[in-house]
Parts: sequence; structure tokens; C-alpha cells
Amino acid sequence: MPQRFIELFSSQEKLSDKWILLLIFLFPIAGPVVRHWNSSIFVLLSLTSLYFLFVKKDRKPLHKEEKIYLWTFFLFFCVFLVSTISNGYSWEKINVEGLGTEINFLLFIPIYLLIKEINSAKKVLFAGVILSIFVFFIFSLYEYFYIWPHVKPNMLRGAYSQLFLGQITAFTLLISYYSYKQWFNSKYHWLTIAPLITFLGLLIIGLSTVRLAYLTIFFGTFIIIVLHLDKMKSRLLAFALVMSIFTLIYYQVDSIRLQTDTAFTNLSTFFSKTANIHQRTNTSVGKRLEVWRSSQYIFKEHPLVGIGNGNYTSVIQKHIKQGYVTKHVQKMGHAHNTFVEVLISKGSIGLIILLMIFYFPVYIAWKNKEQSKENFLTLCTFATAISLMSIGESMLINKNNGISYLLIFTAILFSSMISEIKATNKNR
Repeated sequence: MPQRFIELFSSQEKLSDKWILLLIFLFPIAGPVVRHWNSSIFVLLSLTSLYFLFVKKDRKPLHKEEKIYLWTFFLFFCVFLVSTISNGYSWEKINVEGLGTEINFLLFIPIYLLIKEINSAKKVLFAGVILSIFVFFIFSLYEYFYIWPHVKPNMLRGAYSQLFLGQITAFTLLISYYSYKQWFNSKYHWLTIAPLITFLGLLIIGLSTVRLAYLTIFFGTFIIIVLHLDKMKSRLLAFALVMSIFTLIYYQVDSIRLQTDTAFTNLSTFFSKTANIHQRTNTSVGKRLEVWRSSQYIFKEHPLVGIGNGNYTSVIQKHIKQGYVTKHVQKMGHAHNTFVEVLISKGSIGLIILLMIFYFPVYIAWKNKEQSKENFLTLCTFATAISLMSIGESMLINKNNGISYLLIFTAILFSSMISEIKATNKNR
């Protein structure tokens, strides 16, 4: 692989192309373990794309699907402005409540136009994905042996938190399946590298003690199996094998069993008729479920464009006083669910546009899966991963590092798919 990667870089004639490829290659390598790694690369790509937006004249033409998709990002940013202004935000409050974060969705447009020009973007990104698991693991060893003896509770935290490290490792591990297929033509190389990367990734996820990462890797693995097997009998056998492996891990690793059992206990308590309101909602899972339940009251009053970013704590006070919602949610800054968070802050219009951002590439891939089945499988796995990541957190829309993962991977996977589909249709 190193030789092929060097050849890939050396084949680029323009220094600017090599610079862009270098940024794309570096992007997935150290995001959860080096502070500001992803956001810094995103900024550099943004500045580069804005420069070429005005300098480059002979760009590849945009196809209909691309124009539709780019409009969704522009409209998503517009909904943010409308929701904040309509809720009486001052310019200062708009800045405080996420203008710098939301503008990333607007920057997706020039970044996409830049990446569209680079034919090798996906291959270079996937090379970085393969290397990233090893980087995560080396950092985890450092954290385990150097930091753990001095910090309690014992868990891998990464540069930001165990949540970010666990989730991004799960996401990376799922996408890495397609990285193997992109880079390792030899079956021997695949059988050597894939199990090693899988083991290292699962170890990091287990030590992070992040339940949402467990959920992401489990169901994400199941989706990959379903997508790649044609016969139902093969799917059931493969799923049984996955269940057996994860059951073995569950019973052998105490931290995983403890976190999982706690989640199930909190979930059953929330829906228990015998538990009082304090017992049901004063847990990590209970607070999240109560926030999601409370979103119905906000949606009924602000159905179209929501209440604006960062306004949940103040708006929910009225419903707490009326007795519809427990007071345990009043310190929750956001919904801890991407879809609920967008419904609250940007209303039904914002949610529809977000669903377009998440699933429009899958729809296009499905329509053209005969021309490019591999892209269809990759985008389905990607959509599955970001959907699972969104169930218990909203890092993909309100954290710069999380947003950068969503936007960079989306731009590269979607542009690569469109390019291959159009090339296939042209050759027919």
C-alpha cells in the first residue's frame, strides 16, 4: 500500500492537487486524539476551496443531482438564520448560538466544488481511514498506561471525551471495510490487515465505555452483512456469528457489561409504571428520553422553523411549570439526538432538509446501483453509521469536529459516486 500511495501522489501534476490530497489523507487520521485536528483541516480546505472558487475557471459541470444536493446545504443554513431571527435573536446572540458552526454547512458548497475536481479523493481518504485505527490505538495505549493510573474512572477519553473517541472509532471501523476493498487487491493482504484493524478498533470502543458506540458498531456490522449477502440463509448465519462474537465480548469485558446493563435498567425504569418521576428521569438515559418526549410540546408551538439554536433550556421552563415535563431536563443544553435537536431548533422544515442531507446520496445511489453497486453499498453503510451516531448525540450538527466528519466524508463519497455513475453512462 505505501508504494501505491506514493505513486498516487506522484501522479498528480499540480502542486495544488497534491496539497488537497494531503489534507484529505490527514483528515481521518487523528481527529479524536489530537485537539482541533479535524476542524483545522476543515478550515484549510475551506480557505483553499474559496480561493479556487474565484480563481479556477475550467471547472467540471455540475449535474442535476449535485445542484439539488448543494441547494439543501444552502437552505439548511438559511433555516438557521430564519429560526434565530424569527425568535428575536440579536446579532450577538446569533453569533453566540452557533453562527460559526452553522456556516460550515454553507462552506460545504465550495468544498464540494473543490473535491469534485480531484478524482483520487476517495482513495486517499480511505488510505487515511486505514491508518487512523492504528493512530487511535497507539494513543489509547499511551492513555491507558500513562493517564489511567492518575485519573478515575478508568476509561479512554481521547482529546475531547470518551463519547467522541468511541463514536468516531465505531464510524471509522465501519467505513474501513470499504477502505480494505479500495486498497487491498490481494486476498492475503485483506485477511492479514482486516482482522487486526477490527480487533484494535473493537478494543478502543470497549475501553471507551460508550454505549452508543456499541450500538453503532453492532447494528452497523449487521447492515454491512445484509447488504453484501444475497441469500436469507447466509444472512441469518452471518448475523448469528456476529451475535455470538458480541455476546462473548459482553460477558468477558466487565466495563461493557456494566454500561450496557445500566442502559437497559434506565430504559426499563423510564417506562415503569411503579417508579416515580424522579426515579424515571434522573438518569442519563431517562433525561435523554424526557427531552425527546418534551420536544412534542415545542413542536406544537413552533412547527415550521423551531425555537432557534440554544433556546431549549429557556423555552422548556414554561412546560416544566405546567407539569408536562420534569425539571431534570432544565440543565440539558441540547436534545442529545440529532433529529430531535433539529426538530426543536429548526422545526419541520429544518428536519426535512437534514433528512435530505443524510439520505439523498443513498437515494441517488439506489437509483443507479446497477452502474455503481460498490458506491451504493458504501453510502448505505455511511448513512447507517451517521444515523446510529445521531440517536444518542447531536455532535454531527452542533460540534465543529463532528460536522467536519459529516461534511468531508459526504462531499467525497457523493462526488465520487456521481463521477462514476456519469462515466459509466457515458461509456455505454
